[in-house]
Amino acid sequence: MIETLHPVLPKTPVLGLRCHIGRSGLCIGDPASLHLTETGEVTLLAEVKRRYLGLFPYRQEMPLGHLGPVIARILAPAIRSGAPMRVRIVGLTPEHLCGPQGPEVYVSVWADPLVLRPLPPRPMQ
Repeated sequence: MIETLHPVLPKTPVLGLRCHIGRSGLCIGDPASLHLTETGEVTLLAEVKRRYLGLFPYRQEMPLGHLGPVIARILAPAIRSGAPMRVRIVGLTPEHLCGPQGPEVYVSVWADPLVLRPLPPRPMQ
């Protein structure tokens, strides 16, 4: 059965960046994956370029950062169920080009919208 993927999050920022974006070897269009932690946080994993002994390049999957709490609530059921998703890097601003706001990474998430459950309404307080 072929599932049709639709853009669920066309462009969302990655928070709490954990690596040097300028030296990571990331490009726009690179694939990434999402991982749900025990605390309910959605972590973004991607293959970055590393060097062994400072000379020999190799690629290693590393956590880049996490997505916001609202996005985590939306995507958590789909990640738990193992629903097919396509995650791509759609925006990069490395350290040498960024301003005072710091480096930025943006991703897009495509999934089957029927797999994602709508958020339950919050009770009025």
